[in-house]
Amino acid sequence: MSSVHRLPGKPNWYCFYSDHTGKRRCKTTRTTNKKEAERICGKLQEIEDLARTGRLTEDRARRVIEGAVSEIMESFGAPIERKTIRQHFDAWAKNSEVETAPATAARYQTTVKRFLEFLGSRSDRPLAGLRSADIQAYRDSLAGKVANVTVNLHLRIIRMALKHAVMQRVFDVNPGKFVENLAATGKSERRAFTLDELRKLLAVAGQDWKTAILVSLYTGLRLSDVVSLTWANLDLQQGELTIRTQKTGRMQIVPVAKPLRRHLDTLPAGDDPKAPLCPGFQIPGKALSNQFYDLMASAGLVQPRTHTKKKAGRAARRTMSEISFHALRHTATSLLKNAGVSDVIARDIIGHESEAVSRTYTHIESETKRAALDKLPDVTS
Repeated sequence: MSSVHRLPGKPNWYCFYSDHTGKRRCKTTRTTNKKEAERICGKLQEIEDLARTGRLTEDRARRVIEGAVSEIMESFGAPIERKTIRQHFDAWAKNSEVETAPATAARYQTTVKRFLEFLGSRSDRPLAGLRSADIQAYRDSLAGKVANVTVNLHLRIIRMALKHAVMQRVFDVNPGKFVENLAATGKSERRAFTLDELRKLLAVAGQDWKTAILVSLYTGLRLSDVVSLTWANLDLQQGELTIRTQKTGRMQIVPVAKPLRRHLDTLPAGDDPKAPLCPGFQIPGKALSNQFYDLMASAGLVQPRTHTKKKAGRAARRTMSEISFHALRHTATSLLKNAGVSDVIARDIIGHESEAVSRTYTHIESETKRAALDKLPDVTS
């Protein structure tokens, strides 16, 4: 049996109960409201009774405690919204489709899906039951399989989702806050292409890949944006390329560099402005990133892949090449800076978000960017 009493000089009610060994215990309920104290004390005794009969599990204890808290909050006219871990994360990921760029939303959804798969049936527990240990276990499950920087990105996304739960007062402190990032030494080293490598690449590239390489080199666009380009994105009369990038949602207007313009003039434009700039990329087949790797192998820049399964399973960490299509973006940045172009102008051309850009410039004139691009080497010659 349990009961509540006040102790001399103490404002809160104290719970007197029998623990699972039969020993009498006394514990503060941390409330001055007697009805509240009686609810808390009764639930505390219920947990001890379950433990004494061997029927106590973590889930049962959690349900008893959450039931008591919910009853108390409802009595004050402030009922707690009972969401499961899955419901909260799914809703947050769904909302990201509206609030973020498509590529960012996709990354959030992929992380959420993987986290919930890791939790399994535990994801159907109440959100308040999510612990730092669960998030740390997820982090440890990724370690060694992907680069540390990728693991840390997963942690950052989980913390972002749980930030909303803190705002909703499900948690006092974000449980993801107590899970440390992995050391940055696990990050894969990437580098820019050399001019010689670029010329070797262009020498073996077909029309679509030559177009994609030159577009990325002279604009800094990512492969996903290059794939989406149509002739409508180009104003050859003004000599400009306009696109809203998928990752940041930023509208970019980049002058068409002379080497890129000469190449574009050789392409059959057709009469449909919605026709893709690289029509071969629209045909289903091997992933474009894998196609590009094979292209680099043909140019002698990387070792060919045998495509023979090593039977290492999902636990094996994939090997990363130090150059990839994304390295063209690094190359563009390096070439601009090596040509003496200011950091602000280089960032604006490439599309890097920068405090300096927003603070110092409201608009960088097209001719300023064109002059910067004219300083880049012509890899087609």
